[in-house]
Amino acid sequence: MKVATAAEMRRIDERAQDEYGLTGGGLMERAGLAVADVVLREFRPSRAAVVCGKGNNAGDGFVVARRLADKGTIVDLLCLCPPGELRGAAADAFARLMNGRMPVLGAEKLALCLRRADVVVDALLGTGIRGAVKVGFARAIAAINRSRRPVVSVDVPSGTRELEAGEKPGPIVRAVMTVTIGLPKTALLTMPCWEYAGRIRVAPVNFPRQLLNDPGIRTNWAAPDELAGWLPARPAESDKGRFGRVGIVAGSAQFAGAAILAARAALRCGCGLAYIFTPPELNHIYKIALPEAVTVIVPGDGAGSFTDASVEAILKAAAHFDALAVGPGVGVAPAQQKLVEEILRRFRRPIVLDADALTCCAASSVAMAALRGRRDSVLTPHPGEMARLAGSTITQIQADRAGVARDFAARHGVNLLLKGACTVIARPDGVIFINPGASAALAKGGTGDVLTGIIAGLIAQGLAAWKAAVLAAHLHLQAGKECAARLGARCVLAGDIADGLGAAFSALYTENTDKHGQTRTSHEKQNHQTGAA
Repeated sequence: MKVATAAEMRRIDERAQDEYGLTGGGLMERAGLAVADVVLREFRPSRAAVVCGKGNNAGDGFVVARRLADKGTIVDLLCLCPPGELRGAAADAFARLMNGRMPVLGAEKLALCLRRADVVVDALLGTGIRGAVKVGFARAIAAINRSRRPVVSVDVPSGTRELEAGEKPGPIVRAVMTVTIGLPKTALLTMPCWEYAGRIRVAPVNFPRQLLNDPGIRTNWAAPDELAGWLPARPAESDKGRFGRVGIVAGSAQFAGAAILAARAALRCGCGLAYIFTPPELNHIYKIALPEAVTVIVPGDGAGSFTDASVEAILKAAAHFDALAVGPGVGVAPAQQKLVEEILRRFRRPIVLDADALTCCAASSVAMAALRGRRDSVLTPHPGEMARLAGSTITQIQADRAGVARDFAARHGVNLLLKGACTVIARPDGVIFINPGASAALAKGGTGDVLTGIIAGLIAQGLAAWKAAVLAAHLHLQAGKECAARLGARCVLAGDIADGLGAAFSALYTENTDKHGQTRTSHEKQNHQTGAA
């Protein structure tokens, strides 16, 4: 599913009217009805407060109010702007509502109406806001958030907007559900606005499909029901060779756990065989910690680290592997840098690069040259590693995560997964995917090694590198949320994330089927932090 900026969505709206003969009023009617029907189905309110501003978002709210009243809900309509300031389709929607003689209340009645409402419909501000939220609206947003009533936001929670680099957000409505119109909005799926959106439902209304699938829109969200279709088939009559072989070039005496975590995750996500390359000194550790993995003993430095002398043995053993995961815990000394360079130059199948391998690449023009054009491979930097790769700063990376990831992936011809809240995955062709959400359970050493193993394991099972990265980001986050719910976020270990993949896969298998076995027609997400169901 495409993800639109505010400007891209305005263009879709304009083209729908100019090229396809739709009317602004007709689009508004369909949007409002879609929101109202979600409210009725999910909350079944006896009384609702519909809080409106004065733009098209307010017009949607007027349609919501009319529909709720028609279905027997008592509606308190609050309009924070004089009706005389309404224009266009919003004014028409208001006029139609007034034919039913619904009372219009002002801001002075807001607190009372919020107290007696079963649900609040937020139609204050849409995607068109610029700059700081005006004082009157800011007060209304604060009152809505203080009310502790369930809130359904129309299109985006009021106050949501696309932030400039370094800009701080203003007040935002905290919703339990957002019904976004046409397409999800970029601001809606990125921090900090994601934390306020609750469950997201997408209402395509009657926008032409050609506009919603415009290839010129290069940002995407792979919703869970789509990801479920990417899962590799797993016939009952199979053998381990069918599900791929992953080689793990990771670990050292100090960081042996990195190899264990990556291999464990690769196996948990379904690959048939995981091979841990190891100097002789560490072999017994791996045998005891993860008996399910195969170890391949290669020459080392005598103290538990790989050297450039390890390369020949690694390449010989990996000749028939489907993917390599390289980097976690290997070290960044010249010997390890040479190791990374040689693997990149000579191993021609997919490689997942993480941690120390990325630092080695950032320091080596040879490695970067060998990396260029590896469209079947994935880099998985955190913001610090991304800053080293891009010759930038963490602040600059975080100010434009999507732009940085897209630029690097396109310039170097690789797939890149930029870790962090609302992970960004960029393809070599400039297309990006957002995996919205975050969990404090992932803020612990070793969780990145788990992600590396998941990606490599999925590639080994036949997924394209970019699909493996997108699916892995989702599974990784969902496993983190599942573990946080079970153990508490502060108590989760990286190994728990690997072991939590079973629950993440199970949820994905059932993500697009309801309790009656029917396929869902709307896209949802669960925001654990807002307590949405």
